[in-house]
Amino acid sequence: MGSGDRRTHDSALFDALAEQGPARRSFLRAAWFGAATPAPDRFVLADKHGAPLAGLALAERRKGPLTLREVAGGYWPFRGVPLARDVQVAPLAQALGDHRERLGRIWRLGPVEAGGPSLEMLSAAARMAGWHMLSRPLGRVFELDLAALGAQGDWPSAKTRRKNRWRKRRLEEESGPLRVEFFTGTDWTPAQRDAMAQVEAASWLGQLDHGGDTKFRDPAMRGYWKALCADPQLAAMLFGSLIWLGNTPAAFTFGVQAGDVRYYIANNYDQRFTQFGPGRVLLYDDFARAAEHGVTRISWGLGDAGYKSEMGAQPGPEMVDLLFVRGALLSRLLSPWWESAA
Repeated sequence: MGSGDRRTHDSALFDALAEQGPARRSFLRAAWFGAATPAPDRFVLADKHGAPLAGLALAERRKGPLTLREVAGGYWPFRGVPLARDVQVAPLAQALGDHRERLGRIWRLGPVEAGGPSLEMLSAAARMAGWHMLSRPLGRVFELDLAALGAQGDWPSAKTRRKNRWRKRRLEEESGPLRVEFFTGTDWTPAQRDAMAQVEAASWLGQLDHGGDTKFRDPAMRGYWKALCADPQLAAMLFGSLIWLGNTPAAFTFGVQAGDVRYYIANNYDQRFTQFGPGRVLLYDDFARAAEHGVTRISWGLGDAGYKSEMGAQPGPEMVDLLFVRGALLSRLLSPWWESAA
């Protein structure tokens, strides 16, 4: 099998593993890894009978004094390894051991949700195969339990709904007719990506040194999200929305929906409209639309910044950054550095 045929074959196996696993992790397809890193080292772990167990895509990154092999993919919502539905620890450990040279003495996985079944399986197999695991906490994800909030029947509250109607009126009075666009990766246009970049440039984030961590103003990141749309399955998972005031984009949301979870990757607004909160208005509209489409949980990224808890979010899973190290001595030497690594 030629190299091109091998990559196509491995891509199909990655996609099949992602489809087998939990729906909330179904975005971990071949394109998710391939679009993030030019030509990642992508391979499938198999048992002694050739049955696929897991898919690994590795990139190299400089971290302090080390050059690490790390699991590739978009940083948010998390990094992960697609696993077969019925995978067991022992055969997965054997497959990892068979690829120890490819993985190296040190490899990294993060950010990832602590305590999830897939991570527990992978961690147990890695330990059995001879790697020690060092964990560094990154913080907690804030989440909205849309199912529970909807069952209460009073979210958003009548007061919040009145406030949002007032905000919309004031935005229109100040800046022109308000309209909202919703899209997925299947119908996402270059003009909408331009508008999202325009919002980022006019946001607090765009005022930071080097432009901040922007998703659409930064050409490389914008190219990544655009490239994902070449996979029809991933394109259908991507979602977003824009508020326009006249001909001016005022706020946007963007993320990936997998199963009944919406992972928000970015939401931002033009600072000129801060007084009337277009970002908050758009988020409430987005959440309402998500609930109508069967979403039960909103995963909103690390940290609160005040407005998330005000809108009903609660602390959710802890995110961790993991380092897998072969050898007890090397693990002990690296542990203090990894715990304090930024």
